[in-house]
Amino acid sequence: METNIQKYCPNCSQLYTLVLNAPKLNNIPLFLSCGHTMCEKCISNIVKFTEPIECRVCHRDMAIDSNDLVLLMQNKIQLYQLFPINVHMLGEIYSQLLNENLVLKKKTGKAANHFLDIKTIIHNIDNTQGECLECHISTSKMCQQCGIILCDPCFNKTHKNFVIFKNHSLKNIEPLNNSNNCTTHKDKSLDYYCKDCLKSICMDCMMVGGVNSCKNHDTVSIQEINETLIEDVNNIYPKVDEIFRRLTKTASDIGHLLYNIENGMDSSCESTQMIANIEQHFSKLISQIQLHKNKLIGVVTKYKYTEKDSLLKAKDDICESIKKTKAVMNIINLTTNPTMLKKTNLSVLLQTAQEIVETPWYLKKEESSDEAMKVVVKEDIVDLIGDYVRLEGNTSEVYSLCATSELGDIEIPPPPPTPVYPPELPKDVRESNKVKEDKPNQKAQPTFYKSAPNYRTKFGSTSSLHSFSSESSSRSITQNDFMQKPVVQHVQPFAESQHPKQLQEGMQELIYISHIVDPHNFFVQRSCHQPLVKEMMRDFRNAVSLPKPSINHVAEGKLYLVFNKPDNLWQRCRIISIDKRDINKPIFQVFCIDFGSTESVTIDKLRLLPPARLQSPFPLAINCSLANCVPKSGGWTSEDSFLIQNIIDNKQAVIHVRRMCSTSNYSVKLDCDVTTFEDGVNVAHALVYHERAKMLDPKLHYPNIPGVIERPKIFLSNNDLKPKSVEEVYLTTVVSPDKFFVRKRHLQDVYDKLSEDLLQEYSFIDNTGTVYLPEIGMVYAVNLNKSQNITQDGGGWARCIVHELHGRGRVRALLPDSGQLLVVHWTALRKLHPKFTTLKALSIECHLAGVTPHNKKWSTGSVALLQKFEERILELHVEDSRNRGSIGVTLYDKADEENIICINTEMIKHKFAVTFGLFMFNKTNTVEDQVFTNKSPLEEPKKIKKTAKIVILKKQHSPKQKIRDEDLEAKDKGPLRLEAKVLHYTSPSLLYVSLVHQQKVFNELFEKIQKHYTNKKIQGKVEWKVGDRCCTICIQSQTWRRAAIIEIEDNNAKIFYSDFACVETVPIDNLQELTSEFASIGDAAIKCHLCGVIPAVGEEWPSLTKEYLKELLDAYKRVFITKLGNFKDKSMPIEIWVYHTIQGGALEPNKSEWRCLNMKIIDQGLGIPDKLLESSTPDSNKESTDDMLSFLNITGSVREWLQLEPLPSKPLISKRESESCPSSPVDCEESEQAELGVSNTMFISDWLPPEPLQNKEFTGVPTYIDNDGVIYLHDVSQQDTLDLIRKALDIRFKNPDPKAKYAKWTVGEPCIALFFLDNRFYRGRVLEVNNETSTCLIHYIDYGNEEQCSFSNLRKSIALYQIPTQAHKCVLNRIRPAGSQWDRQTLDYIHKSVVEKNCLVKITGEQIDDVIPIDLKYDKLWFNDHLVDFEMAKYTDGSKAIVPKFVVTNIKNKKDTVICESDSGPDYIVEDEHTPLESSQNSSLSGKDWNKLMDEEEEKQCLDGNFVLYPKNTDDEFLCNISIISDINVLELSIIHNDERNILYEDLYANIQKIGYNLSPLNGIFENKACIALFPEDGLWYRASILEYSEAKNRIKVKYVDYGNVEVISLSDVREIPNELADLPPSTVSVQLHGIKINPLVDMDVIIQEYSNTFLGKGPFNAKVITYNDKLPIVELRDDNGVLVCEKLVDNGVLLKI
Repeated sequence: METNIQKYCPNCSQLYTLVLNAPKLNNIPLFLSCGHTMCEKCISNIVKFTEPIECRVCHRDMAIDSNDLVLLMQNKIQLYQLFPINVHMLGEIYSQLLNENLVLKKKTGKAANHFLDIKTIIHNIDNTQGECLECHISTSKMCQQCGIILCDPCFNKTHKNFVIFKNHSLKNIEPLNNSNNCTTHKDKSLDYYCKDCLKSICMDCMMVGGVNSCKNHDTVSIQEINETLIEDVNNIYPKVDEIFRRLTKTASDIGHLLYNIENGMDSSCESTQMIANIEQHFSKLISQIQLHKNKLIGVVTKYKYTEKDSLLKAKDDICESIKKTKAVMNIINLTTNPTMLKKTNLSVLLQTAQEIVETPWYLKKEESSDEAMKVVVKEDIVDLIGDYVRLEGNTSEVYSLCATSELGDIEIPPPPPTPVYPPELPKDVRESNKVKEDKPNQKAQPTFYKSAPNYRTKFGSTSSLHSFSSESSSRSITQNDFMQKPVVQHVQPFAESQHPKQLQEGMQELIYISHIVDPHNFFVQRSCHQPLVKEMMRDFRNAVSLPKPSINHVAEGKLYLVFNKPDNLWQRCRIISIDKRDINKPIFQVFCIDFGSTESVTIDKLRLLPPARLQSPFPLAINCSLANCVPKSGGWTSEDSFLIQNIIDNKQAVIHVRRMCSTSNYSVKLDCDVTTFEDGVNVAHALVYHERAKMLDPKLHYPNIPGVIERPKIFLSNNDLKPKSVEEVYLTTVVSPDKFFVRKRHLQDVYDKLSEDLLQEYSFIDNTGTVYLPEIGMVYAVNLNKSQNITQDGGGWARCIVHELHGRGRVRALLPDSGQLLVVHWTALRKLHPKFTTLKALSIECHLAGVTPHNKKWSTGSVALLQKFEERILELHVEDSRNRGSIGVTLYDKADEENIICINTEMIKHKFAVTFGLFMFNKTNTVEDQVFTNKSPLEEPKKIKKTAKIVILKKQHSPKQKIRDEDLEAKDKGPLRLEAKVLHYTSPSLLYVSLVHQQKVFNELFEKIQKHYTNKKIQGKVEWKVGDRCCTICIQSQTWRRAAIIEIEDNNAKIFYSDFACVETVPIDNLQELTSEFASIGDAAIKCHLCGVIPAVGEEWPSLTKEYLKELLDAYKRVFITKLGNFKDKSMPIEIWVYHTIQGGALEPNKSEWRCLNMKIIDQGLGIPDKLLESSTPDSNKESTDDMLSFLNITGSVREWLQLEPLPSKPLISKRESESCPSSPVDCEESEQAELGVSNTMFISDWLPPEPLQNKEFTGVPTYIDNDGVIYLHDVSQQDTLDLIRKALDIRFKNPDPKAKYAKWTVGEPCIALFFLDNRFYRGRVLEVNNETSTCLIHYIDYGNEEQCSFSNLRKSIALYQIPTQAHKCVLNRIRPAGSQWDRQTLDYIHKSVVEKNCLVKITGEQIDDVIPIDLKYDKLWFNDHLVDFEMAKYTDGSKAIVPKFVVTNIKNKKDTVICESDSGPDYIVEDEHTPLESSQNSSLSGKDWNKLMDEEEEKQCLDGNFVLYPKNTDDEFLCNISIISDINVLELSIIHNDERNILYEDLYANIQKIGYNLSPLNGIFENKACIALFPEDGLWYRASILEYSEAKNRIKVKYVDYGNVEVISLSDVREIPNELADLPPSTVSVQLHGIKINPLVDMDVIIQEYSNTFLGKGPFNAKVITYNDKLPIVELRDDNGVLVCEKLVDNGVLLKI
């Protein structure tokens, strides 16, 4: 029952309101002169119009003196004196206000639902819900055949996939008949019917005796009684249906009544009016009759809500009755099905239906009396206060439900014809509007308040950035004094700028950053508030004249004015704390509420704040935190804040509010994104790019910023070069013959002018326009002087387009005016002025047309050949302008008119390329007559210069740009049509061709064969067999030819000439053995078949088709082939192409086109397309194109690396073919057996770990140092292995993989990754995956460095997995960082000093978690001690660095050094190897290393007893147990002592527990040092020894010497051990077993299980020490019978005998 009675004004019927934080919104009750109440707003409005106030209760008028009207309007105090506040009613309103939140919580999401949802109830009954057997979700379906409940997805995906269930179907779940169980025996079904008791019974009711037993009654089966009751069930169904319709009608009536009560209609409205009357009558005497009033109101309230409570109860009863009725109706309907009839107990169903017929459905109102309740007022209020107001009449009205039989004489209304459903009620417009206001509109564009004022002071929006120079400021970022004034972007203000909305989640707002502490704590001002800032600064200009506050009255939380000296401005501030250590001059820490800075000032800097400015305007500084980023190195630094300041540059920015959260001081902090408005630079992304932060969620969406200025672009187009046009050009940049850049000759002056303008624009600026966040595809100006791989002279500035981001602040940029690709640091980039973007790119990307390299990759010699023409004017002929932005051209050098050079032809001359298509570059006499090698024409033999022993001083960088392997890849120039000569033609499925471009190679081969076999008499083989390769004299041509034997008969042999594709029979004596030199070259005749076309009928080609193709081949002089797919039965699938010319008419030109003879056969109806080829997957087609040029490789020397299709090398013929077609050339290659069913996949989870270093001291080469000071290095002996890996990966992955960018990567996955600096592949491991940018963070395992790498530069193939990781992780021993971590300056110093240099490495400790402690020495310098000397590090034991002092020494001879300088290489120091080394006269200091002396002294002191060690167990034989196994190679034996010894150990541990907490902490940490340590599980102290210590984590690893287990605990849980507690030897001994070793073939889990079964808890054992291995006892363990314990393990194969 609700008790929250609302208070209404009798005049306006509006609620009284009390708003604590907004007094202007209050509408409180005031007393009139008559004693009744009226709201403040009504009284104020009436007073304004000078009308008398009439009381709406007693209708008395209250006149007001006209002289008081003005005073009442101006002063509320006077108003409340004339109209006193009804304090009691106001208290009740305040009490309701306190409980308002609780009431709202209860009502939230629970709208008043007065009507039953009849449709949902019926739907739930008709559609029985159940739980899916597979996924356990709710569903209404079940398998019709199996009868199990399954949802649609599970049924289709799992159930139906089984063959035996494929014909099953779904249906709705059948309603359950839960009434078929016995009420007495719960688990028994009612299978029988008792005719005597007229009820259904179960087996137990019929067989077991008892009070309700039917043991001796007349019983029949339920099926028999069902036949007699079916008619009764059918007869009662109409009555059940009638009751169902009446129930729905009653439910609708209840809903209407509840709706009227809730909305104050009918009787409810009368009750409300009564309550209002009572309130007014009691307002006069409220203090005296409070208890009586509450009682009366309670009665009325109960009267009001008894109706509602009774209706709610009736509503619930109706709901249950409807459900029950509808369920029974459904079951009755199912009885028409004979199958369901057998399962149904009709007696129970009939009984239930009869109960439903008696269900109460009629709604009747019961009243306790006939007289209506009313309010009776007794005027004798003084004497009869209790009867002043009383209630008379009926005070209770309740609704109840009655069945039909209970209605009596009441006229029964007719039932509704159909079920009655609840009406559609009109919706409250106020509620719908409220929902719209509460729901954030995500699609609405954010509103910016861009009305920025013209007035900006020196501090701009970052006033408090100067605060560090005040007397004592907190750590914050400052703006330098020399910085220019902030630039204000003039933008058109929006109409709503003058009335800004409150910031909410999801909003975007234009702001100024006013103060930066760190990226997670900075303050901003909204741009729309800048007029308020301007107004306040104007008011506070003369604040110095305001009075100072008293020191005694200054308190925390008060507001004052503070003078900000750097900004020379007075600002509002709040006192945070007061430092009163100096009473006469306390220090006040203040917070500037409008700018966000925190200052420490004295009383002289404070002034009293005018009262008008205490609350107006509100504090303008908004505390913000950068969303979705955290510091990468553990904490923010001042450099991070300076970076943000430089990015913002005192200009406008935009924040996107992600989240609003409260802080500890009850203020609000915005978690937001910050983006500059001018450039659109996201601050979080910039911090990540500079490797100062990392994203918590890299996939988080960042919304676009409306209004951001569009970024400049440079127009790149080659449309001005038309086919067949000719231009004079310069070569500007050469990447490969398939990618080079040219510039038109007439554009050279334009380029020079552009370079000069860029130089003048950017040379005299410092950091203005710096690009802090480069983006791919964006245009910038780049400083060429800061690029190491620039080839242009003079450097300067140029336009660039960013192509790739490589991490570590580097980008790969393309110079669009020269085509050069270079890697630069972000500091070399500047924003490009829009005036420089109007000019389009001056360079054009081209490729040599009609030529392509061998094996799809250009050699470096071809690049050098093309670079030779860079300084010359070339004539460019456009051949093809359709190849993906690159122009196919022919270049001519016409510097010498008598000797015109075609560069395309030069490529073929030097065997860098082959020609294809119609180009005839290889048909000139010059090419045929001259002999060239594939060596670069620019390469000259290197002179070997003998030098003395050298020492490299510095490493000079070559000015030439490195050539990337991927740039040497051949460009896709369309179908590779190679000219071929048909050697022999049989049918479209069998023809032999030779490639024209290989003719010269084979001609040279034939000449060598003639000379070899003609001049030398070579003895032939004694035995020849079919398939052997040989060389013999051709009878027809009388020349020596290579051949293969296909048949031997008597003294003759039938051979196949593999270079000419013909068959001949020769004497066997003419056969000569083929040398390996001639056998290594592939055959000139290539067996081919037409691809994509097959005979229409059968497998044999008809003669008509053979003749048609023969005629076509004879008709065209030049024939071209294109390889498609993989070799099939050693036959190459090809397409045959011809270039057909159609003669034009008299005025029409000739037309030429490529024609495919494969398609001509299909078009003529002489063949059909090969459907098998058409249905092949794209992947298979791609694989077939990978070896497109494989047959161009005539040596096959790198076949295994390139995975090319092998060339035919052993021609062979089958007997069937030789017999059927003896005179035709056939394929004589030997068929290879394919191993089917054998998997060729090996799953590798990770690379092999590094092999243990063999020597404690070796020469190593550090390759990388990470941020934790871990040094990655390798032994110099591993250099050959690294070279092998590098070369092998270069060959293996030289071809690009277009599928790589679609690969999916996971963290920890091994891979092959491209390193961007040298464009080579290396082995790596994935550390991080960013699917949004398609990049991974890769750890290069053989070198240690980490770099970002795009998906396209990663390979899944794990090549060379057999080779272990080459890089060893090491750390400098005995030292730690000078600070909390290694700073960047120290790491850079170490990197420059030792990386890529030969250093002496000394291992000084045991490997811990794959990290090796080392001492590192370069030249004469031990770096561990050197870093301490330079105060870059500290010793871990707390000792200080040795201070060297001057000692006078006389050195007789000084080594002479000669410095040689060379113009072509680095500087060297040449040492004379014959100079004798003489020792110093001071023999006391000769050969002594002070650091070694200190180490030896410390070791000596330690051995002398500076720390305690446990005595060793000296018994050679003892009794023991094994209770723990931590290492399978070393066992921990627990010695079993006698009683006397046990007493000593018990007393020892009792003493340890007493004094453990009082012992002193560790004084020095040494390996194997004795101590006592707390065991974390039981909290007791035990003896232990130190194993390892981690200073970074402050954790220590100890071994509990009396128990054998090892734990890692906190350093604070370890204490020094007194000497007397270390007298007894440890109770456990670490030993190894004698004469056995672990079987490496046995799985580790099996070994552990066998060890547990053999040793744990199986003792006692007799241990006997046989020998020692480096102080570790080697023992034999025997049981009580004297049998070796490990014999069983040896028999099982777990252990092996040595």
